[in-house]
Amino acid sequence: MNSHISLLSYGIEIMSTDNTQATPYLESKLRSFLFGTACGDALGRPVEHLNLEQIEEKYGEDGILELSPESSWTDDTQLMLVLARGLLHGAELELPGLMDKIAEELVLWLDEPDLGAGATTRSAALNLRDGIHWSRAGINSKTCGSLMRVGILGFIFRNDPEKLIKAASVSGRITHSNPTADAASIAGAYAVKLALDGVTPEDMFLPLLKATEGISEEFTESLKRSYELAHSNLSDEEALQKIGQGWYADETFALAYFCILRYPDDYKKAIQTAVNITGDSDSVGSVAGGILGARLGIEAVPVSWVEALKEKDKLEEMVVPLLEKYLQVSENKLRS
Repeated sequence: MNSHISLLSYGIEIMSTDNTQATPYLESKLRSFLFGTACGDALGRPVEHLNLEQIEEKYGEDGILELSPESSWTDDTQLMLVLARGLLHGAELELPGLMDKIAEELVLWLDEPDLGAGATTRSAALNLRDGIHWSRAGINSKTCGSLMRVGILGFIFRNDPEKLIKAASVSGRITHSNPTADAASIAGAYAVKLALDGVTPEDMFLPLLKATEGISEEFTESLKRSYELAHSNLSDEEALQKIGQGWYADETFALAYFCILRYPDDYKKAIQTAVNITGDSDSVGSVAGGILGARLGIEAVPVSWVEALKEKDKLEEMVVPLLEKYLQVSENKLRS
């Protein structure tokens, strides 16, 4: 069943496809998003604070290529799961109620092990714990802490793209209120929705531009640069250096997008390319991994990588609850 949804406030018109009956298909896609995110994160973790020369000295001229046994993820996957728990408690609610649930989960997260969370996210969560409302808790920072967690919104709100875009923006601004981070959060979540719809990375470009139009010129320029460089004759290494290091959200998304543009049908190669950089390897790997995993399915994620994840059971136990929440939200949308 197809329903035409006009996103007039964003200048977007798209087709939203209801796949609520295709449960095995959706389960595969959800699992590949979760594990795709975590594997990209875990592959990048050991090299996050190394420059490319140091990576090559340690792992060889091709860089880090495989996950070691018992590999751990970082705050990127940890915070994606925090957001996922907020969605389980309130995805069916109107936006303010959902944000209340997400804010509660961010406060609870402060008691979890520190896996390398950025100062912006931690400061905003402390603001929440001190009683500051979520609409005022965010920090004016353009780092990538909001982008790296929002991909799961693209799954849950796949059939409600207007709520998807609003939820990505508002939930991102709970911690990162800067417009560049805001645009990147929207792009990160929307790209997962597009991937689930079968849109190729090449054909994501214009929808991503439209979804983020007018929010941040800095983000728009980074997205355009990524697209242009992916179609250039430059090597991966040369092109990635021109995009940036990924510490800021526009660069993080642009680096991830470059990798999936260059390797749209090869999850492993895309992630290997994403993490072997001088910069925020784990965040770029996790963003690229989530988007490409959502598009290609669990079969594309190396079994050896999935098996190498130390806490893979934490991901597996989220699959059924998140799938059920997706079905509930999609059914509610069709009835409205």
